[in-house]
Amino acid sequence: MEEQIDTSSECIYSSECIYKRRNSFTAFLDPSNKTVQTVKATVKEIPSIYRANLVACQYECKLENTFQQIKGYVSEVGLTPLNDIQTDTCPQITKVLYPTRHAGKMAICSKMAYGTIKAIHLIEWFEYNRLMGVDRIITMVQLINRDAFQVLKYYKKKGVLVMDIFPSPLPGENTAVNANCSIKDRTECFKTFSNDELKDIPWNFFRRPTPKGEQDQNLAIAHCQQKLQGYDFVANIDFDEFIVQSNLTNVKEYFKDTLLPKYSQASGFTLNESYFMKNWGISGDGFLQMTQYIKTVNPRYVNYKNVYIPSRTERSTTHDFYSKPGFKRIYLRNHQIVINHYRQCPKVAYWKNCMSMSRYEDITMLQIRKEIEKRVLKVQREIGLTRLQYL
Repeated sequence: MEEQIDTSSECIYSSECIYKRRNSFTAFLDPSNKTVQTVKATVKEIPSIYRANLVACQYECKLENTFQQIKGYVSEVGLTPLNDIQTDTCPQITKVLYPTRHAGKMAICSKMAYGTIKAIHLIEWFEYNRLMGVDRIITMVQLINRDAFQVLKYYKKKGVLVMDIFPSPLPGENTAVNANCSIKDRTECFKTFSNDELKDIPWNFFRRPTPKGEQDQNLAIAHCQQKLQGYDFVANIDFDEFIVQSNLTNVKEYFKDTLLPKYSQASGFTLNESYFMKNWGISGDGFLQMTQYIKTVNPRYVNYKNVYIPSRTERSTTHDFYSKPGFKRIYLRNHQIVINHYRQCPKVAYWKNCMSMSRYEDITMLQIRKEIEKRVLKVQREIGLTRLQYL
């Protein structure tokens, strides 16, 4: 169970997120019979290549008694630095959520929705994943442009998307200082929102590209892993990434019926990325990303992404996951299934020759062009977006 720890005198109730590491905490459990029990909490830091003053962690409260592990026995949990919880004037309590089993189902963790995203491209992404068999999507919503937020609310209403939020405010840094308009247009896009619309926005700032932002991402992924325990497959991908099987087979069925029987001890699968850089210009036509950008480089083991099996996975990050004993990570290098990534050339040393890289035409996605266009235009009309708004 994860819990935000705050040492101020003001109570904060939050279901997720520990940023400040403590060595000695006690978890107090409120079982269904309303008696309070305590166990020593252990802290597990989420590894990251970036260091920050406050590090993303998870606290674990293990129940040794077999009876206590029965689903529903524990209804609430909290953390206190004191041995006697009765003297804690501000205990932080959260309800315990038990994952529901979704046999044969696939989910996506798209860790952050933030910045400025073209609404039509966001609809394209959702409709493609629905066509490919994805059953549930989770994202943590940050400041985002009006049209994109309307799209997110549409899919939430449809039962496809779960929009979760961070505790507010995010601890550790002055969020007002980090609300830099030059970084992903995180504030300008909200200037014309009405008061009613603003009530729907979780007012937190995603602190990318700072080291603290990396910790925020790790937290979002840990959040997904806990909530999606009941699914057979979970993909950690972003809104500009598409899982593509070479014959455009239903992705969920491909993992379940083709890959898993072949790799019976798999904890998950690592997929190479095919980059379709927008800096190269439009090489196709239409209004979809998958039809506008058809020039790519050979799939490569760079910023790869994963589809993991929650019951066989210890933990996951943006680009990695770690197996439980008896299972192993499978690296898919034959390119029968890859990630199509539609983005700008990264501003890092590895991509310094991005504009001059040898590339070829990949028209795989054109096979589903008519179906995706039909779906996207239908959703666009239902939401009420005009053509000018998405071009």
